[in-house]
Amino acid sequence: MSMKLKAGDPLPSVGLRATDGYLLNLRSFVTKQPALFLFFGAPSLAGAGRRRGLKAIQSLMAGHDRLREAGIAVVGISTDSEEQQTEFVASQELPFLLFSDERRSAVGLLGIETEADGANVNVVNPVAVVVDREGFIRTVIDPIEPETLIDQVVRSLSEPIPATTGP
Repeated sequence: MSMKLKAGDPLPSVGLRATDGYLLNLRSFVTKQPALFLFFGAPSLAGAGRRRGLKAIQSLMAGHDRLREAGIAVVGISTDSEEQQTEFVASQELPFLLFSDERRSAVGLLGIETEADGANVNVVNPVAVVVDREGFIRTVIDPIEPETLIDQVVRSLSEPIPATTGP
């Protein structure tokens, strides 16, 4: 599956719930400041999928101060339940919000690939969506290279939105 949305497209309006019960509409959130939305599978995953998600999370944790200084908000999003996420947030001591897309509305609108393992559905590979304060997608980082993720995010918000060709 390829991403339905690309650089220059407006971020869709979709509501998600945080581990603290806070409701967030992705579209209205970005009118306050640019944001990085990391879609990942980890809280209820095992094996390689969990490791990929954790590497992306660790990269964001290590670069969180730099992103904050650049005025970029960070939001983690997984398809796990709020309960699964609460345990994950406590164990990882995340410095940013984590939201549940348990109904898979955001991943569906964006076209982010998921896979089912019984009743559990997770994001296959971490995907970073960088959005400016006007609500336009600046870049979609897929696949994520944890070593360069922070640089890619900061750079994408300092450059013009890339021109696209074709539909």
